[in-house]
Amino acid sequence: MTAEVEPEAESSHNTTPDFQRSNRFLAGLAVFENWLITLLLVGTVLVLLGQVFFRYALEKPLSWSNEAATDLLVYVAFVGFAIGIRDNAHVALNLFERKLGATPRKWLRIGELVVLGVVLGCIGIGGATYLWEQRDVVSPVGIPLWAAFLPLPIGAVLGLIHIVVEVVAVLRGASVAEIVDREAVDREAGAGGAV
Repeated sequence: MTAEVEPEAESSHNTTPDFQRSNRFLAGLAVFENWLITLLLVGTVLVLLGQVFFRYALEKPLSWSNEAATDLLVYVAFVGFAIGIRDNAHVALNLFERKLGATPRKWLRIGELVVLGVVLGCIGIGGATYLWEQRDVVSPVGIPLWAAFLPLPIGAVLGLIHIVVEVVAVLRGASVAEIVDREAVDREAGAGGAV
């Protein structure tokens, strides 16, 4: 038998850090990102279902569906990457961070974020440059090549926004333990509901 979860415990079981949920712009950006990835995933599923239907039911395969589904999955990957940064689901040195004191943990976290930001910046700049160079090129099935490379700068910009926000929060004194150790919050929320 389980007890009812209190509304406070339910609201604390959110992967987005409190300092991001408390800011209206960042909260709105999170809602936008969540809706965008949902639409991209639904679009991918619909394209794939349409491809199967046209190929096997009507025996007239769509010429553009494979490329469109692939392009949509690239969008999902890069928007998902930004969401992973926002929710601290990205690769980090959490094992080492938990063993350090507050000050070394803070500077290690900032170093991780800077390295991740540099990588994202390179991806975004490289993607935007290639997108610009290929702006007039169209794939054999008619999809503009710029549309296939647009998720690189979009995902990079979204990810960089979240990196800057987290670095500023850490520099202003946000607890790195609170930001990093979301697993403990999840364990506490899960254990609190059982009797």
